[in-house]
Parts: sequence; C-alpha cells; structure tokens
Amino acid sequence: MEIEQRLGLYQVFLKLYEHHQSLLDEILQLEYTGNKVLSSFATRYVTGVIQDRQAYLVSNLIDGRTQKLLQSQGIWTIGRDRNLALAICDRRLSRHHAVIQYVSNEGFYLVDLDSTNGSFVNKEPVHGRVRLKDGDRIRLSSIAFSFFLCDEAQLLDDVPPDLLAQLNTLQKTALPAHSKESQLVISSSDREHASTTGKEDKDTALFLNCKPDLEQQGGSPATAPLNPAQQSQILDRFFRQQVQKTSRSS
Repeated sequence: MEIEQRLGLYQVFLKLYEHHQSLLDEILQLEYTGNKVLSSFATRYVTGVIQDRQAYLVSNLIDGRTQKLLQSQGIWTIGRDRNLALAICDRRLSRHHAVIQYVSNEGFYLVDLDSTNGSFVNKEPVHGRVRLKDGDRIRLSSIAFSFFLCDEAQLLDDVPPDLLAQLNTLQKTALPAHSKESQLVISSSDREHASTTGKEDKDTALFLNCKPDLEQQGGSPATAPLNPAQQSQILDRFFRQQVQKTSRSS
C-alpha cells in the first residue's frame, strides 16, 4: 500500500513538472527555504491617490521599494518591458500586460492589453477594463497585489500640550548618535555579537553567498537551485504527510 501511494504521489509531481515546471520549482524552493526569505516580499500593493485634482500611484512593485509614480496622462503601464512605468521582470508577464488608468471624475481602471496569461480582479478575468475599488485584489498572470484607493483627506486636530511636552522631553533625553554613551552601547553590542559562534555565523555566511536572480524572481531574491537529492527529500516529506493524513482519516 505504501509503495502504491508513493508511486501515485511521484506521478502527480511528474505531471506537474512536465506541464508546469516553473510553478513546481517555485513550490519546491518555498518549501525548502521555509518561506523565510521570500515572506518579506509577499505584501505587494498599488495605491491610487487623488490629491488636489492630481492623481498618482504609490507602489512597491518595482524592486520592492515604495515609490511615488507620477504620470501626466494618468496611464501606468505594467509589464515585462524595462521602459514601462511598472516594469516587473517576470517571464510570465507579457511585455505590455495591463494598464492602470485614471479617468477624471470617475476613478482608476485596470485595462488588460490582450495579455497572454490574463489579468484578474478579485479572481474575475478582466475583459476590456474594470473600475478599481479600495481593497481589490489584482492578479496579472502569477503576480498578485492589492489595490488601495485614497481619494479623501482629513485635517486632524493639534496634539494636546501634555503629549507634545512629553515628546519634547523624550527628544531631549535621547542619545545623539555621536555621543560617548551611544558609542559605548554600540561597542558593547559589537563585542557580544563578535563573541557568538556556531550556527548563526554559518547561516549568515550562507545568506550572504545567495545572490539575487531578478530575471527569474521578478525582483525578489532567489534561493540556490535544488539538487535532485534535496528535491527527493522534499517529496519524501510530502509523502509522509500524506500517509499521516490517510492513517488519521482511516
């Protein structure tokens, strides 16, 4: 029975690898790394802002850095082409995949540019254009991000005097970066860090040796490729999990 289950599981992975090799490779990479490296890049977003009749985008889709994107025509093109407003280096995207367009007195729209792998808003395919709402979930091929809309501004009251005085006191008592006290604290921390050896140093060295592959990960750091032995170990772990689920349900 165990051999049959193992063969069945391997056949599933072989079919996945045959028809969706890139997807299976990414799954194996995420399982192998425990998703620790890529988790910090999981939250992607685009915010459409309307301020004083001017519209612009704020996004971290480009290299994972938050940027303010101004475009005089209110058209932000997304795709694989390096010259686009939102250029994302991912082979599954079309060169000109989609557009976020602002229409005065209406709002922001997502427009699919007859892309190969499609555009989706809240899991629904986009045919033509779709008006975007605050909190919409957008997927362009395998690139997913949230869309937020900011079209209102609120003027807040002044901070109470007691809170302002407390902040001023904290600011005065804070140690300057060049003070002797802060240098002593930093030196003590450095000595403590230098005295630690073992697993942390090895992990740090391995992390520093990992070089990013922007072409394959769309701007996210890539992990080292898995060899056949590592892939086999992962498949074995999946198999053991499946066997445990089967034994519990029986």
